[in-house]
Amino acid sequence: MYKNILVSGSSGFIGSNLVIKLNSLGFNVITLDFAGNADYSFDISDYSKFKSIDDEIDVIFHLAGQSGGYRSLIEHELDLDWNAKGTLNICMFAKERSINKIIYTSSMAVYGEGDWLKETDELHPISNYGVSKLYGEICLKQFSQYDIDYTIFRVFNTYGTGQNLTNGRQGVVAVFVAQAIKGNIINVTGSLDRYRDLTYIDDTVNALVYGLKDHTSKQTYNICSKIKITIKEIIEMVICASGRTSNSFVINNIGKHDGDQFGNTGNNYKLLCLGWKPNVNLSEGIMNFYKYAEGVL
Repeated sequence: MYKNILVSGSSGFIGSNLVIKLNSLGFNVITLDFAGNADYSFDISDYSKFKSIDDEIDVIFHLAGQSGGYRSLIEHELDLDWNAKGTLNICMFAKERSINKIIYTSSMAVYGEGDWLKETDELHPISNYGVSKLYGEICLKQFSQYDIDYTIFRVFNTYGTGQNLTNGRQGVVAVFVAQAIKGNIINVTGSLDRYRDLTYIDDTVNALVYGLKDHTSKQTYNICSKIKITIKEIIEMVICASGRTSNSFVINNIGKHDGDQFGNTGNNYKLLCLGWKPNVNLSEGIMNFYKYAEGVL
């Protein structure tokens, strides 16, 4: 049984929630994040920095990286440094320290477009971000020859408490919630008919913990709700959560950007077979998130 767990990206949205969950389960959690407020704070693209880690580690949850499709378009070097090179360094560190397992948060972006996508489907990423996350998956499989176990989770669109509300370009629900709280104009990139597959943060974290189970060895799982929802419907639900009417808002289309997926949805059957199920439905999740955001903004 694993005891000592390193979480990279521990100050991020999913990472910070995962740390709370792992602590509640009694694990000894060691945190690593470039942003600080962690046991170890450094850029994972610099392998020499890993020498500062002197804790005993059994397993790594690897969440650190550049996580935005739009940012990968305008600052593509970050994807190479943080996602590709950073994941390679995590694998090299695991090999050097004889760490048992790496649990990796990949992304639905590795698929590209498509509906009800299964883990066995062909991968056609359309963004720099998607390519860099796919490299991470391949890297883990390569390093398994050194007896480093792995589990890969392809995370679809996660939202909820703790998410960055100031980015403006990342996290579709967070973007609309922040705009609704701050004013009466909601800016949209691209068509309102675009769609997403959304999962609440608590459900995503609960799924990741299954990576600690032996029977998830060398497996890949989609974390998704298997529910298609359009951008228009998401905005309507955010407006409902605000308590105002739709005619109180102006919807302003500011145009799409390269690499932005029109839509994809996942098949979560494989994850359901582990015993996982999403417990927070979309209307409840958006309402919870809206109330949280009101107290933050």
